[in-house]
Amino acid sequence: MGMLFRKPKVAMAFLAAIVTVSCAGKAPVQPTVPEPQPVQPVTEQPLSPSPQPFDPASISAEAKKATFTDVRAFIEGMNETIRLKDYDTWYKHLTQEYIDYYSNPTVLLQKSEAPILKRMGVKLQSLKDYFLYVVYPSRQNDRVDDIEFITERLVKAITIGPDGERQILYFLERDGTSWKIGIGR
Repeated sequence: MGMLFRKPKVAMAFLAAIVTVSCAGKAPVQPTVPEPQPVQPVTEQPLSPSPQPFDPASISAEAKKATFTDVRAFIEGMNETIRLKDYDTWYKHLTQEYIDYYSNPTVLLQKSEAPILKRMGVKLQSLKDYFLYVVYPSRQNDRVDDIEFITERLVKAITIGPDGERQILYFLERDGTSWKIGIGR
């Protein structure tokens, strides 16, 4: 056999013969194509009715009175917490949205531009700074005169100034059975 492969033409003919013999009697391989599946018609799902917008008038007088009493007690408790400069307790009564907003360096920089803070040379750097230099001096003696429902869980705590002007003290969000100070969004 060693002599057979010394001549390239003989080697090529020998290989061609082997390939021909090994493929003889076999059908060429055809790729399998899946059978087309019938197209299923799309069934339209009925649209669910969009929720009705919240109507503050849907809150009963009894529920409003109970909420007002609850909010007033909450604000009185917050006043005491603020008077004591108890940052940790105050912090526990904030929504995450409030914490994120008033911890934002851009917001703190804007709040630092208030004339009184500028006169004092205060640059707010943190939420704790905001508590000490903005909340503490201004929120120790808040009085709730009214509330307005925004949703079933979100209310505005309102105070009425000497001129009769309604001012928002806080946006409060019900978190289970307690209230948290929010930003009203």
